Amino acid sequence: MKETLDQIYDEIAKRLYIPMIFYIPRRIWNQFDKEKWEDKIFDNVFDKVVIVKPDGSDILLEDAPSYFHLLIKKERLDKSTFKLLNLQPDLEEKQFNFLLNKYCLQLDFFRRVSKWMVENIQQDVKEINNEILMSFELQQTTFEEHWQYIQENFVDAPKIKEIKADSILSTKDFESFQDLMKPTGILSRTIDVEVKNEKVVLKPKRSKKEKKILVTEEEATDFLLKTVFNMKL
Repeated sequence: MKETLDQIYDEIAKRLYIPMIFYIPRRIWNQFDKEKWEDKIFDNVFDKVVIVKPDGSDILLEDAPSYFHLLIKKERLDKSTFKLLNLQPDLEEKQFNFLLNKYCLQLDFFRRVSKWMVENIQQDVKEINNEILMSFELQQTTFEEHWQYIQENFVDAPKIKEIKADSILSTKDFESFQDLMKPTGILSRTIDVEVKNEKVVLKPKRSKKEKKILVTEEEATDFLLKTVFNMKL
């Protein structure tokens, strides 16, 4: 086997969030410092839909179409399934189970994230159109179907107890949302960061200025794992 386990994991984990559609809910962040985050300078950061496109570039969606970007997600997750199926007979049992367990934990996180967003986006994002709603629903369905296949076809896949959507995430993880206020992480290419009179000002970039993601899979995943999507309401 030419690839290392790290390389294999990086490959299959990256497909979980490329492509992906998501947003940052202001009402949750306000739980920490409402006076600060209600400032108008953050109006274009919170409750705005962001899409990570299949090519790895990420943009604030605004009125651009999104659904077709998510259509390829099932195909990419299927490739991860094929990869795992092909690797199973070639790896030692401990090696394969380590890889499988690590992947399943990430997959479970993303499917819970997608479920939470589907159930909350209409409350958080005003005047959202049906096309965007369909994109979030497609993403959730794709994650759920992939999860079910992994659970049914890999006997050693971790069995994670199903819980209600409103109790799947923890508010303490919102503290790491401070990472979004720095020019690093997955959103650094969709948000301009300026310092004026020692105050950080965040502004969305127009889609014509979109750039490819420059962070590693590990950095992007760590960012998502530590943010709003891991909360308990």
